[in-house]
Amino acid sequence: MNNIRAFSNKQDIQQQACEWISRFDRGLSETEELAFAEWVNISKTHRQCLFEFAQTWDELSVLNELNTLFPLRDSHHRQTNTFSKRTNMNIAASLAFVLISCFAWLVNTQLMSSMDDPSLVVLEAETNVGEHRELSLADGSVIHLNTNSQVSIDFSDTHRDIHLIRGEAHFDVAHDEQRPFIVTAGDNTVTAVGTAFNVQITNPHELELLVTDGKVLVKNQQEINSIPTIAESLHPLDGNGELIVAGQKALINQQSIQQQTLSNEQVQSDLAWQQGMLVFHGEPLAEALQEISRYTSITFTLADEQVKQRRVAGYFKAGDIQGLLFALENNFNIVYSKRDNQTIVLSSGS
Repeated sequence: MNNIRAFSNKQDIQQQACEWISRFDRGLSETEELAFAEWVNISKTHRQCLFEFAQTWDELSVLNELNTLFPLRDSHHRQTNTFSKRTNMNIAASLAFVLISCFAWLVNTQLMSSMDDPSLVVLEAETNVGEHRELSLADGSVIHLNTNSQVSIDFSDTHRDIHLIRGEAHFDVAHDEQRPFIVTAGDNTVTAVGTAFNVQITNPHELELLVTDGKVLVKNQQEINSIPTIAESLHPLDGNGELIVAGQKALINQQSIQQQTLSNEQVQSDLAWQQGMLVFHGEPLAEALQEISRYTSITFTLADEQVKQRRVAGYFKAGDIQGLLFALENNFNIVYSKRDNQTIVLSSGS
């Protein structure tokens, strides 16, 4: 029996509600009216999200049209509050935009001013749990840091060295044959000239590499300790080690480099974290929670073996714990209880 079930979280339902409201504003076709009737009857949550977003919509005609379909209680109270809610949202959005713009300008200014002298650049950057950060380097390369990650950047006029201290990062490397781009993670190195790849430290002696463009040379500890030849010094991608090309994934440790070729869909799933999403393809819940836990300080406890082996498939917003609990309860009949503020217990519903 196939127990893999895709789920829709509350974020998905809210987005769908917004799309329906925008269609109401311009008028529904006969086909859309039938589709809307089917969508709105899926669950009570669908109807609640629809009304919540309708209250903040600019056109009160939307509420009037919904009023012909569903009874709206306290409509006068909601309409009188529409303007103040909308005003507060606009002010908050404007303030957030100003703060983000100022922060981005400050970071870029500091990075560029420190890189004016190419003779020596040493920088460090890190992210907290649940945080993403993008770094634009002076050579045109871009580093995208995932949750709870840290890098040290050491640039000069002869080298570009990156040390991934913890976590995960995606590197989009600017082409420069005179200065190979070398990422060190634990006991391993990844060397590139101009390419794009993703590196995740899975434990102190092992990393997971995914090449998304071009090719890179991977060396484990044994190969790093070998003496480079003159040819290797002149052509960094021609030396000892394993060459990994776009679309390939490698698990690298001190003893071995294990490769596999991924489909385009698998590559996109592995990189979904850059859009703040996690993708599951039928993994047991216990395994999925290991990945989810990277993005939150919450600890999950699974109460029974049946819950541990329940398989899940679908998209999940990283760090959205309420969305996860909503999906588990509504799609998998898995209930939760809070042991304390940082611990959630999951068990099978009755």
